Amino acid sequence: MSDLEAQLLASGLLGEEALREAHAHQRNRGRSLAAAVVELGLADETAVWRLAAKAHRMPFVDLSGGRIPDRLVERIPAEFAREQRLVPVAEKNGKLVVAVDDVDRLLVADQLRFLIGEEVVCALAAPAALSGVLMAYYGGTAEEGVAEELAAKGGADDGDAPIIRLVSRMFQEALERRASDIHIEPKGDGLVVRYRVDGVLREMAKHPGHLAAPLISRLKIMARMDIAEKRKPQDGRIGVSLSGRDVDVRISILPTNHGESIVMRLLDKGAGLLSLRELGLMGAAQKRVESLLKRANGIVLVTGPTGSGKTTSLYAALTELNRPDVKIITAEDPVEYNIRGINQVQVEPRIGLSFARILRAMLRCAPNVILVGEIRDRETAETAIQAALTGHLVFSTLHTNDAPSALTRLVDMGVPRFLVSTAVQAVLAQRLVRRLCADCKEPYEASHEELRALGLDARDGVTLYAARGCHACEGGGYRGRLGIFEVLELDASMRESFFEGQSLDELRALAHSAGMYLPLTEDGAAKVLDGLTSVAEVLRVTRVEED
Repeated sequence: MSDLEAQLLASGLLGEEALREAHAHQRNRGRSLAAAVVELGLADETAVWRLAAKAHRMPFVDLSGGRIPDRLVERIPAEFAREQRLVPVAEKNGKLVVAVDDVDRLLVADQLRFLIGEEVVCALAAPAALSGVLMAYYGGTAEEGVAEELAAKGGADDGDAPIIRLVSRMFQEALERRASDIHIEPKGDGLVVRYRVDGVLREMAKHPGHLAAPLISRLKIMARMDIAEKRKPQDGRIGVSLSGRDVDVRISILPTNHGESIVMRLLDKGAGLLSLRELGLMGAAQKRVESLLKRANGIVLVTGPTGSGKTTSLYAALTELNRPDVKIITAEDPVEYNIRGINQVQVEPRIGLSFARILRAMLRCAPNVILVGEIRDRETAETAIQAALTGHLVFSTLHTNDAPSALTRLVDMGVPRFLVSTAVQAVLAQRLVRRLCADCKEPYEASHEELRALGLDARDGVTLYAARGCHACEGGGYRGRLGIFEVLELDASMRESFFEGQSLDELRALAHSAGMYLPLTEDGAAKVLDGLTSVAEVLRVTRVEED
């Protein structure tokens, strides 16, 4: 047992079962034990890092309060502080005390000693607090620091190295901030860089206009695009390795009237797969989905808009089913995660390898479970249904607003109603909401209007939580996301009702009365009452359905 494990148990912060859960998360996600405990929400970050400091016999410094003297801030170059993630906090006995958030960074003390000519000792600080202090005292992102250096040197004329560093810093910064997308957009005489964090875009940097051409050219070269083509949209992929983590970047370039706009989707392959519970599937929705995974055949559809986590949910389901006695084959565009024990096939339209063609070939390989990344046309839909009717369990996705609409979407594609009503076992619709920051969420008594908006009985004394904002969440009040789910299961009466052509409203009413339908707002309300998210977040993603 490590010193940190002993400290966590002795302090009562974790029990044996929670520690085992943290170890499993640590192995699956490639995190340190302290990070795994915090990511699972098992304990407060500051408390965990305080025990980590004790376990490694290091001093701990709480950066959430107080002010660092300017004379200490000026001792360390901003570029070095941002790159090494450290801040000076005190000067004792002729030694400079600096705060770091990783015990493996102790070697930085030797580098800094040579840089400033003074003895340096390290103290441990919580990562979120350290990020906030770095932002406050050293003027923004590391990416902006490189851009300022480039501007001072007059752009890329002095060589390609600064542009390469700028791109590297941008990817590193985005990964540290848990961004899912990077948006680089021409605005007037410059470039604006925005990161999408927890589904919300945040402006992170502004670069002068003369950096646009070398920056875009660098990204095109990395993605093997045509650097001379500036009039047509282009798509590509970049593979980068950051801090020992492999990141797959999907890049799209769109010409606009001010210049080329770039969107890069980041996929951290080292982050590991999430379980159904980590996605936010719990309570009644979790029991329904777990029962669906035990079915021997039929189609289970996952619906929702782009970016709602459909693929992540399907991967979580496949991980649950992935056993030596089960053969699983997938057809994906693209293959996002490589899962050991599963046969994954990449769709390649250029050579005629479509979803439907792969699906027909799959059936000759005798799989138990089939995943079709997306049903886009009648041919794919009918082939998937034939697979379901011949003893296979089929998973796939559709783009619809709610679960019942998935049935009519298949009919709109040209699939006969009797096939849809026979093959489809259930539909799971989902949205992503931001998770309230555990460090700063504030309790308050819910108003009757809020409870009615969530579909709950208006009554006094119901405690809900609101976003406030702190260092850990960078003032936003939210940190991370979780799913809210709508589950529709079909029984014999509902199949007959759909086959006879009844409307979706009638189908919803029938499913609800039979206990086979869990609406999106109901699952969202449960998560609000549990203090996981806010009323505003649930209404933000369910407003379309209510309207």
